[in-house]
Amino acid sequence: MKDSLFVRSKVPMTKEEIRTISLAKLNLKEAKRFLDVGAGTGSISIEACVEYPDLEVIAIESKDIAVDLILENKAKFGVSNLEVIKGKAPIELEKKFDSIFIGGSGGNLEDILSWSLELLNPGGALVLNFILLENATVAFKWLEEREIEYSTVQVQVGNGTKLGSGHYFKPLNPVIIIETKKEGK
Repeated sequence: MKDSLFVRSKVPMTKEEIRTISLAKLNLKEAKRFLDVGAGTGSISIEACVEYPDLEVIAIESKDIAVDLILENKAKFGVSNLEVIKGKAPIELEKKFDSIFIGGSGGNLEDILSWSLELLNPGGALVLNFILLENATVAFKWLEEREIEYSTVQVQVGNGTKLGSGHYFKPLNPVIIIETKKEGK
């Protein structure tokens, strides 16, 4: 989905190319329930809802302005399979999930990682996006201390832009994407 389709504000949004990679790594085709932590504008949740209308999606976001934006985007796209929860993860949830995306942690990443693995069904996908190296390093260390296998990729995207009589690629923030799965079947 094009970024321009979303209602936007000052709230961070996972950009189109990064969203495409992250959603592919979440393996939502087989999933029944998906959790989006630190949902921002809701772009990951909304695209998942549109692409997989039978998927139950829960988005958690702590900032009022972002929650309002997710609800605006939910209405704009007419998705009925998205529940938005205002709160700061980790929060108590009764359900288990087949896939979990962490787009924002609000500073308590280690707690969110532990909580996410508890909520994840065996074989489920956990995907994390970071723009800050320090946060990615916390995740690497946490996963390695627990001997949890993961893969990571750093993605740099540039948008073609006209500059005078020429053209260049205006870079977006590089994003570190970490992917892991919960052991078991």
